[in-house]
Order: sequence, then C-alpha cells, then structure tokens
Amino acid sequence: MSEKTYTRQEVAKHCSLDSLWIIYNDDVFDVTNFVVEHPGGEEVLKGNGGKDATQEFDDVGHSASAIAKMQSLRIGRIEGAKPREEKKKEIKKTTTTSAPKQQESGGLGLLKIPLIIIVLAVVAYFFMGDQQQ
Repeated sequence: MSEKTYTRQEVAKHCSLDSLWIIYNDDVFDVTNFVVEHPGGEEVLKGNGGKDATQEFDDVGHSASAIAKMQSLRIGRIEGAKPREEKKKEIKKTTTTSAPKQQESGGLGLLKIPLIIIVLAVVAYFFMGDQQQ
C-alpha cells in the first residue's frame, strides 16, 4: 500500500492557523486541529508551519505521549524520501546464568559514613572534655 506523498513546496503552503502542516523526519503532519491543545502554544507550531521542524522538535525533548499523539496527526511523507522503517519491538531475553549479586552485609549501606563521623565527633568531644579538666 502506497502512502500519500507531498513535495516540500506543497507543505510550505500550509503555514497558517487555518491549515498548518509540519515536516518531521520526512513525515508530514497536519497539526491544524492540535494548535489549541499544544502545551507550547500556537506560536511554536505556527513558527514551524510549512517547514521541517525535526531539529526544533528534537531539541525540546518531547515525551513519549507527545510522540504517540504526533503519529495520529501524520498524513503522509515527503516525496522522494527514503521509505519509513517501522521500529520493531525488541524482545528482551533474560538469562539466569549469572550469579545473583550479594547484598552488603549489615544493611547500613550509605549510612555507615555519617554514623562513623558522628561516633568520631562524640569520642573527640569526650576526649577533649577530659583533657580540659
């Protein structure tokens, strides 16, 4: 099944709030109806309307939910772009060949350092107090 393709010139015509398209990784997105929902405001989308917004989108560091929402707005691909590579879900294989990690005995972990400092301070206090008398 072939998908709809657009030239960059076609996308460039859609740069107003009435018809707002952006390009991201050679995919074309119609964000016209998303403008009011966009957490960054309409100015951000309008400023990138009709253009390739890949760098700007990546620079912001969008959440996984934002990326998922974006996919629902996808309307096609830039003409002449490489075919999309669908990301395959990776299956993590777990092995039980490694020995379990041993826990630190005593269970105090990072508390040992402050406890040692407190004990030394108390000992020093009493030692110094004995010498002054």
